[in-house]
Amino acid sequence: MIIFNWVIHIIIGLFFSLEFAIRPMDILFIVIGSILPDIDHHKSMLGRLNIFVGFMSHRGFCHTLLGGAVLSVPFLCIKGAAPYVFLGCISHLFGDALQSTFSSKIFKIRGW
Repeated sequence: MIIFNWVIHIIIGLFFSLEFAIRPMDILFIVIGSILPDIDHHKSMLGRLNIFVGFMSHRGFCHTLLGGAVLSVPFLCIKGAAPYVFLGCISHLFGDALQSTFSSKIFKIRGW
């Protein structure tokens, strides 16, 4: 279930912001970064806006550290935003790693 996934990614991003955010705007940029890698999924909030989503594979390039860095580039025009967007992307990758670790048959969560 996609709605569950983006909510979980935002929550994990908020936990990351507790440790790393300095200004209130930093929290916003971490949250944006925490959902940004799913721009490659046609059912995600951002993927529905992405006209190139049909040419992308989910959990492909956007779900790598390099992909997170590339996704952060547009935020270079906002002073101090790009590192926090990148940190949000890292929190997304962390959440996906947790998901694959704990979604065994014992801990099967519907929609994961």
